[in-house]
Amino acid sequence: MNDFNSSTGAGEPQSNTGTPRYTTFTEAFRSARTDAASIAREAAPKLKQALAGAAHDMAYGAAFGACFAACFAKELVPSSVKETLRRGMRDGRQAGERAATEASSAPVSSDMPPPLGA
Repeated sequence: MNDFNSSTGAGEPQSNTGTPRYTTFTEAFRSARTDAASIAREAAPKLKQALAGAAHDMAYGAAFGACFAACFAKELVPSSVKETLRRGMRDGRQAGERAATEASSAPVSSDMPPPLGA
């Protein structure tokens, strides 16, 4: 970087008049605030569009990955194993329902020790 103004011609240094651009701190702060607000208004739509695109791409990737893995596993696993998994899930559900029913209908014995931390 150099200190020469390209519009002044061949290598003449910029003239410094010695007058400050702002006379008070408040004036400088107001100017900076309005400049920042206008730049933010210009940048906001671009940022929103970029974030929306990123969210779309992430959702697409997650959905594609989950569906691909499920479809691949479905095609990879033989039908005999699929039926065994179905029976196991059904039997496990039934056993869990029985256990929940028995636990809710079983009387609470008073000779049991109190739970830990009580």
